[in-house]
Amino acid sequence: MKKAKAKESIKEKAKANAKAKAKAKAKAKVTYAPFEVADYLDSEEAIAEYLSLAARDENPGVLLKALGDVAKARGMAEVAKASGLGRESLYKTLAPGAKPRFETIATIMRVLNVGFSVESRLPVRAKKARKLTAA
Repeated sequence: MKKAKAKESIKEKAKANAKAKAKAKAKAKVTYAPFEVADYLDSEEAIAEYLSLAARDENPGVLLKALGDVAKARGMAEVAKASGLGRESLYKTLAPGAKPRFETIATIMRVLNVGFSVESRLPVRAKKARKLTAA
């Protein structure tokens, strides 16, 4: 009788272990690779659209972040060298919360082969047609 109880106990432990393993597999953590925008900035059109959307944001940090992403896509060291900045200085210039000078941003944009364009945020109204009068 003791042998039967021991066998039952072993079977119960084996079932409990199997259930625990199955539960652990079901709850296994899913890990994701970090998303890098620079990996997807592979064309001039994508870069221009990305920067245009970033420039429309009221937070200037968004544009700085976007410029940093484009610089990473193009190669941070090459952009730094062409702009006359050190690599570390370029990272600091494009870091969140940085307050770079306009000339620095303009230089970086020139190196990245992009530029600014200005558009009105007000709706454009049609001009009234003037009546011509004979003199």
